[in-house]
Amino acid sequence: MDAENESVYGEEPCVSQLEDENNEECLDVELEELRRVRRALLKMNQGMENVQRQIKYFNSNVSQTTQLLDIWVRVLSQTMHNQAYLQNPAWNGGQIDTAQLEGLVQRDAQREEEAERKRRAKEAEREKEREEAEARRERERRRAEQEAEAVQARPRGVVGRRPPPGPAARGRGAPNRRGTRGRGSLIPPATNSRIRPPR
Repeated sequence: MDAENESVYGEEPCVSQLEDENNEECLDVELEELRRVRRALLKMNQGMENVQRQIKYFNSNVSQTTQLLDIWVRVLSQTMHNQAYLQNPAWNGGQIDTAQLEGLVQRDAQREEEAERKRRAKEAEREKEREEAEARRERERRRAEQEAEAVQARPRGVVGRRPPPGPAARGRGAPNRRGTRGRGSLIPPATNSRIRPPR
């Protein structure tokens, strides 16, 4: 029994050692796999960086190509414009065009001067009207002040008393209250006396 036990107990360290070795091998295998994955990821990262640089370079080339195309389009447009001028029978040369352009510039300047002159004339007219209105208001104010001073200068008994009506107030042809007898008249005025004169 003791021998069997010894043999059995003697095998346990060997099994644990085998398990440890297997674990180490598994760990080594996993470590190697992780290293391979890391190397693959590094290569992928480097590839993405290269692709990014290439995209930037391509974008720069596209921008330069666009600028060149714009320049070419402008050159082509100017060429077509010049060709249209050369083929136009009404075109008489650059000197005549320059003279016509100067004439247009002078006409525009004359129009601006005319507009400025009209504007100044309107402003002068408005200023004159404003001055006349101010002078008219000043005259009215002075007249009102003079009337107020005249009213204040009158005596108190005269203020509010109406003047006696004259001939114009009585009307044309109004009868005289003093009778029809004038100065030196011998005709007595008519009376209502009952005494009759002798026949």
